Amino acid sequence: MEMADEIIKELWIIKDKIAGEYGYDVKALVDHLRTKKHREDQLVVDLRSLKQTAKSVKEEVGTSSPPQHSA
Repeated sequence: MEMADEIIKELWIIKDKIAGEYGYDVKALVDHLRTKKHREDQLVVDLRSLKQTAKSVKEEVGTSSPPQHSA
């Protein structure tokens, strides 16, 4: 568990540094992120459609019988 604790501590240090850069103001950080542009060569992926597809599949599977496997 020692390694996980070290990772968590490092993440908190990074989080505190970023928060300090924006005066511990979440709105200021969000405003900055919203205005930040993606580079043209950067791929932006929108996974919202996959979430809907997964939900549809889950509903479909839930209404049918599970497949029977022979042993």
